[in-house]
This record gives sequence, structure tokens and C-alpha cells, in this order.
Amino acid sequence: MRTTTKPQGTRPVYAASRSDKDWLLNVQRKLYTRSMENPDYVFDKLWGLVTDERNLRIAVARVTRNRGSRTAGVDGLTMRKVLINGVDAFVADARAELRSGAYRPSPVRRVMIPKNGQPGKFRALGIPTVRDRVVQAALKNILEPVFEADFYPTSYGFRPGRSAHGALEHLRCLLRPREAGPEDERRLTYQWAIEGDIKACFDNIDHHALMVRLRRRVGDPKVSRLVLAFLKSGILSEEQFTRSESGTPQGGILSPLLSNIALGVLDERYMRHVWPRRTRYPNRNGWTKTLTSAEKISARAVHTRKDDLSVRRVPIAFPIRYADDFIILIAAPPGPEQFEQAREVAMREKEELAALLKSELGLELSETKTLVTPVTEPMRFLGHHVRVRRHPVNGLMVVATLVPRVASHKLRERIKDLFRNVTFGKSLANRLQELNPLLRGWSHFYCHAWGAKQVFASLDHYVWWTILRWLRKKHRHVNMATLVRRYGKRSPTGGLYWRDGEVEPFKMARRRVQPFQLGWMKTPSFAITCGEPDA
Repeated sequence: MRTTTKPQGTRPVYAASRSDKDWLLNVQRKLYTRSMENPDYVFDKLWGLVTDERNLRIAVARVTRNRGSRTAGVDGLTMRKVLINGVDAFVADARAELRSGAYRPSPVRRVMIPKNGQPGKFRALGIPTVRDRVVQAALKNILEPVFEADFYPTSYGFRPGRSAHGALEHLRCLLRPREAGPEDERRLTYQWAIEGDIKACFDNIDHHALMVRLRRRVGDPKVSRLVLAFLKSGILSEEQFTRSESGTPQGGILSPLLSNIALGVLDERYMRHVWPRRTRYPNRNGWTKTLTSAEKISARAVHTRKDDLSVRRVPIAFPIRYADDFIILIAAPPGPEQFEQAREVAMREKEELAALLKSELGLELSETKTLVTPVTEPMRFLGHHVRVRRHPVNGLMVVATLVPRVASHKLRERIKDLFRNVTFGKSLANRLQELNPLLRGWSHFYCHAWGAKQVFASLDHYVWWTILRWLRKKHRHVNMATLVRRYGKRSPTGGLYWRDGEVEPFKMARRRVQPFQLGWMKTPSFAITCGEPDA
């Protein structure tokens, strides 16, 4: 373990050794390969891998890299305090406690975080202790490759190498009109969509249902007991302890993986049209074959969808899911009643989905927020508007992901808040240092949307005038020429922009805007089969 000492007041940084990383990658590849080749295999011997000192050292390195290492749990200890005697001593103590069975997770510290753009609404985060975070990271290192082999390619949330942009692009590709007929008429494969919204999903997942799904793959009782202990650890808020009878607290390292394991029940409902890993042969006494090649599985899914629509003439459904946010696309066989038939199927599917989530996970769909809409109407998904519309120039039907107006309005409100009258006592540089991360993050999130360049330019213009108004109010007795000399700077093109010292506003219009490519998503290193590193 290599330690880099940083100045007082910053978090320590620890880098795991190359040999530790190679050992973990080798283990993860073996687990992933075994899980992929046999969907029914139950892993009975994982405890030794979870508690291996090399795995725990890598878990420590992961936690220290996170900014949350400076945030304490209910014990009031940060990573710097926990590692005061060194990493090796901490790992040895944690390993001994785990191996002896004396380890017990501490309750999580509840913190209420305001929701952006929703005044008065808060999101509850559970902050585990640093020791619990390290153990959760060690658990995730071993469990993630086991379940990654089971997750469907339509699931994008909290998975290595995947992102919200990938989910949006996949949805856009599915909605893209197809050319058919002698006149190359553009037609839609999917006609209706279900925009899913689950009530307080992460707070209400049934623990028993989750553990049943976990034990399908994990047969090691010590590992399953440790996972259940984290789920039942409880919540401490304002010195009041509350038992956690359901849910996976947001904020823990292990919680996103557990949520995906639970919500996999939604993906599995559409296995035939999405990810048919098993091929059945009715004429061979029910003999089945398990496909392991992603290309072959995907090709079979495409064939099955086409066969069901064109030959069997039955409706199909296709999901795109990012954590608890999902859209189910519905297609009906071609014909004069196609549109109305797809609508009826979508309404029926919504009811069956609600019943499935209630019976399997104890979750409820929001009646008001779960919408059934035609794909030609704007659909809200992951902060974007997705819709099928006619191109403004050539008139052809195209699919576009757009920046919602409400999103840009909320950003303007946040910019305005940074330059309120109560901030006159602060310098322009201080305001810009708070503003620029907001502009960078917002522009990065929407840089793949249709027409984002115009939206960015409009917001840059708004920022320019907001700063000017703020400066004129801050310096009421200074004329415009003096303000320009003090805070203004001419660009090479002749424009004027504001600057205080070396700090200037981030120009969103300079952000490169281009469609997202699914090929940009990275395959997890443990899923790459080009040889194995030496342990």
C-alpha cells in the first residue's frame, strides 16, 4: 500500500498495489465467467474472497478516493481518524472482526438533502460509518461480477461503464422510424409508451424479496447474513433510532447494486424480447441451451421481436430502465387497428406491472406520475424530453432528445440565487467559483441533446446580464466605464466578458455538442475475456 501525504485539511489518498488490483481482477473475471456460463449456478464460497486482506485494502483505497471520506457516520470518525494507525492495522482489525463473527454494522446517519428545483422537498440520504463503507465496498467487489452477468443490457443505472446518456440513446434508437414499403414510407415500430414512476422505491423495497433474489446466486450463509445485517442496521436521525424494516438506504456503496438486484424482476418480465439467454426446443423433450455470447443473444432477441410482430402477430414490449426510472415501449402488429391496439396493450401492461411490483417487491406505481402516452408526444425520461417529430428542414420523422424548458428555467433560478442582493458582500470571483461547477455539470449533462447549442448560448447571455446587474447594484456609485475597466475583458473576437482576477464565467456555448454513441460505453474490465492477469 502506497500512501501519499497531503496538506492538513484535505483527505488522505491511498493507492492499492498493482498485485492487489491484479488479484481482484482475476477473481472478478472468474466469478463473471462462471455466472455467465451457468445462470443457475449458486456461489457457495465467497466469504474468503470478501474478507481477503487484498480485497479489504482495495476497498479502503476506493473509500478514500471518494469525497465522502471526509464525512463521518454516527461514530463521528472520518477516514483520516480511522486510519490514524495505518492502513495495514485497520485492515487487520476489520478482517479479524469479520472472520470472528463479531462485526456488526452501525446505524446509518440520516441527512436530508434538498431536491434541486423542488423547494420544500428533500431526499433522505443514509451515511454509513467509514468502517461500514469499507466492508460494503469489499462486498460489492465480489458480488458485482456475479450479478452483472444476470443484468440485462436495457438496465443502465449504477452499473460500471453505463450512464444516463447511454439509456437515452438506446431509447432514441428504438424509437427511430423504420423504412418500409415500395415508397419508403417512415413508420414507427413502437406506438405507445409507459412512463414508470415508483413511489419512494429505495425506501420501500421488501427485504425478504430482495434476499430471496440474492440467494438465487449467493449460497454462502455468511455473505447473505452480512448483507441482511446492512439492510437491518437501522437509521439514526436527530438522536432517534429507527428500525429499517424495508428499503435500501441511499448513500451506501452497496445500496445501488442491491436495488438493481431487486428491480431485475421488472427486466425479467420482458426476457423473451430483450435478453433470451435460454433457448428452448419443444421437439426435444424440453431440452434447453444457454447462450453465452452477447451478440447471439441480442440477435435472437431481434429475431423474436420480428417473429412475434410479423408472423405470430402478437404485441411486444421493450423496457429501458435507469435504476427506478423506466420506460416500457409497446408495439402492436401492423394493421388498421395498430395504434388503438397498442394503446389497449399499454393500459393493460401498466396494471399488470403495478401488480407485479406490489407482489414481488412490495412497491407501488404512482397513479398520477405513471403515464401512458403515444411516442409522438413528449416523454420525460432522465431529465430530457424524448419525442418523435418531423424534422424542421426535410420533414422526415426523426427522434430527438430535447432540453426541457423547465430545466433551463430552474437553472436560471439557481443562477439568480447566486447573485441575490444578500451576496453583495462577496467578490465576483467568489460568485463565479460557485457558479462555474454548476454550469459545467449542467452543460455536460445536456451536451448530447438536440438544439443544446442554442440553449447554451441563451444561458450564457443570461449569465452575462445577471453579472452586469449584480455589479451595478454592488457598485451603485460607479459608472459603466469604470466597471468595464475593472471587471471587463475584451475577447479576440471583440466581445466583452466579465472577469475577476483569473476567474471568469464558464462558457457553455463552447461545450462540444454531438449525439451520444452507444459505442462510447465501456465494458467492465472483469467482463473482458482477452486473457487474465497474473495474480
